[in-house]
Amino acid sequence: MTIRKNWLEWTVFAVGLALVLGIVGYLVILAVRHEDRPPRLGIHVGAASRTEDVEPPHYVVPVTVTNHGDRSVGDVHVEVTLVRDGAPIERTELTLPEVPRRSSRAGASTLQSDPAPGQLRARVLGYSEP
Repeated sequence: MTIRKNWLEWTVFAVGLALVLGIVGYLVILAVRHEDRPPRLGIHVGAASRTEDVEPPHYVVPVTVTNHGDRSVGDVHVEVTLVRDGAPIERTELTLPEVPRRSSRAGASTLQSDPAPGQLRARVLGYSEP
């Protein structure tokens, strides 16, 4: 006695096989094309917002660090400087515990002075490679 498969069983088999082969093919392509580029960090400084819930009021500046490289970094130290007429007025630092490869992490820094657009500068002071 032979058991014949119906069209639904063949369809499920074909879809499952296609998914498995697609995933295996994708992983093979990733392994072959993997580059080991060093970390390359970019910084984006967002618009500052004033907080009224503490005395004295201060300004919260969102900072996003993006790692465009293929290696993760840890203990990323970022400096945010408020500049007026070319002279630094106020400086703060923040540390992000990790920025994985090809991803972003966000944090915030606080200032006591009101920063107008174009007056904030940010740079990475250093990081470690785990």
